Amino acid sequence: MSPETAIAPKPYRLASGEGLADVWWMTGRVTVKAGPDETGNAFSQFEVNDPRGTAPPLHVHHNEDEAFYVLDGEVTALVGDERIDLRTGDYCFAPRGIRHTWIVRSEHARMLVTVTPAGIDQLFVSLGVPVTGSERPTETVMPPMPELVRLFAAHGIEILGPPPPLDDLS
Repeated sequence: MSPETAIAPKPYRLASGEGLADVWWMTGRVTVKAGPDETGNAFSQFEVNDPRGTAPPLHVHHNEDEAFYVLDGEVTALVGDERIDLRTGDYCFAPRGIRHTWIVRSEHARMLVTVTPAGIDQLFVSLGVPVTGSERPTETVMPPMPELVRLFAAHGIEILGPPPPLDDLS
């Protein structure tokens, strides 16, 4: 779409607990707050609500910067060679091109995750299971690792391997 035909983003409101999309992903919940259509592809933003021990694979975004703001709970971010312990109200920035992951240390954690430019939220929505109630579905939410690696690579995200276990953070 050329700049002349691009549609300008418009203001909107989401009430607490609402999202543009709401899916079960891995072992937690992802609620999309802003995506490419809402921000003119500038950024995506989603709320992650995960139980203790949850962690995405160690990965590198080759095209996006990622930031985490902890709304509730305790999380350890591993960014490059740094360990960054986060609590409610803390913020962490993971620049593109640097390996990173995060691990929930508290009973649960809620984070507002911002990725720029936009788009990765669409992958979560397409692969996740739509939320229809408060309980996580019993079927597997995460695709098998080889498929996950392939799908993420198509979006410029390289999966390097599993995160360290929660016990290794002590």
